[in-house]
Amino acid sequence: MYYVMDSRIVPQIHLADYWILKPPCAHKKRVPHEYIAYLIQKGELYLAEDGITYHLHPGDFILLDPDKYHEGKQITYCEYYYIHFQHDMIHLMTHPMLEESENNEIDESKMHEQMLQLRCAAMQSDSSEAPNEKSHQLMLPKYCNIQDETVWGALIQQIQQVVSANSDHMEYYKDLSGAQFLAFLIQLSRASLTFALQENKMITARGYKKVLEVQSFLHEAYKEPLTGDYLEEKFDINFDYLNRLFRKNMKKTVFQYLRDIRIAHAKQLLTTTSMRIMEVSECVGFADESYFSKVFKKQTGVSPADYAKTQEIAQHN
Repeated sequence: MYYVMDSRIVPQIHLADYWILKPPCAHKKRVPHEYIAYLIQKGELYLAEDGITYHLHPGDFILLDPDKYHEGKQITYCEYYYIHFQHDMIHLMTHPMLEESENNEIDESKMHEQMLQLRCAAMQSDSSEAPNEKSHQLMLPKYCNIQDETVWGALIQQIQQVVSANSDHMEYYKDLSGAQFLAFLIQLSRASLTFALQENKMITARGYKKVLEVQSFLHEAYKEPLTGDYLEEKFDINFDYLNRLFRKNMKKTVFQYLRDIRIAHAKQLLTTTSMRIMEVSECVGFADESYFSKVFKKQTGVSPADYAKTQEIAQHN
């Protein structure tokens, strides 16, 4: 089960804290009238919502609905973070992008395919492009378990920042805590999608992780004179195999992706600076100006000089 949330709107946090539930106390019975997110740190929690019981362990995340009754089902020891919040644009997934089966249940496999397509589109997009409507549709799981220790550590750190920001009571502290919580939800959404794709064998854990590492590195080091041998040594993987993994997941080879990053940055420099073509070429990783111009024209349909003139005219109109 998933929710869709407009990521352009910052959540409004009511409460954010860390709680230790000890016997003989049990979790409250209530209809909260606001969303509640739980992140379990230690122990276990039996929590029922509308008759469905969740047995929560460390690494678990759950999002409770504002209009559904929930209660603790057993007395247990548990340490967890909780966030009470409101948001004007969040609802259970009944989105037009999804299909429903004959019994009105959402086809999650199709949803995962479409979410993977959205991720691939984002990873391949030109950073200067205006985002489309779908790119703001944040997909949040009702429940998920964070299995990767690195991801779990990052999420704990992020939610600690939420709690800290919400308690300092300096000016704009509610805005800051809401923004921090939005960052937490984005990271959670990314992690849950990756785990779901691995579970459904749509990606392989090791291969996809390696592709993401290379993709992130290319965005950082696009100015450098990168070669297949260099990438093979840096990532300790046969370059031909890496290229196959990259093409399978990104629909482009490693150097096609690198080329697109360089051209995207070149377009930004041509639009926002007065740098000469030779300087732009060097700045984005092309050692030869004529080769840069050839690649740029093949990608955009115009020469770098003509592109700069066209953008200048467009900005003045």
